[in-house]
Amino acid sequence: MNCKNCGNKSSFLVVVTDYKPLEMWEINDGVLTRYNQKDTGDMEIQVECGACGSSNVDRENFDMDMYSDRPLVMLSEPEWEEKVAQYRKEEPAEEEEKPEEKPE
Repeated sequence: MNCKNCGNKSSFLVVVTDYKPLEMWEINDGVLTRYNQKDTGDMEIQVECGACGSSNVDRENFDMDMYSDRPLVMLSEPEWEEKVAQYRKEEPAEEEEKPEEKPE
């Protein structure tokens, strides 16, 4: 992968989200069977540069559908928060809302 914004080639953040079950696993006598539906879920994969946060990333033929081949690293809640904080963009401070003055 290559960030078109800053040229980074080493660190990227990929966020995978969905709101429907993608798979159901059945284990019978120690044998795992995985089930899913064709075109299941409304999955979204967003790629961002780990250095500058830009989403203008050239995937360079990286197969995004193969992500599930890699093992998951389970993080505790504090570890998860720390990992997410590494990539969280700072949001601009919101201006304090002033109550509207009513004409008399």
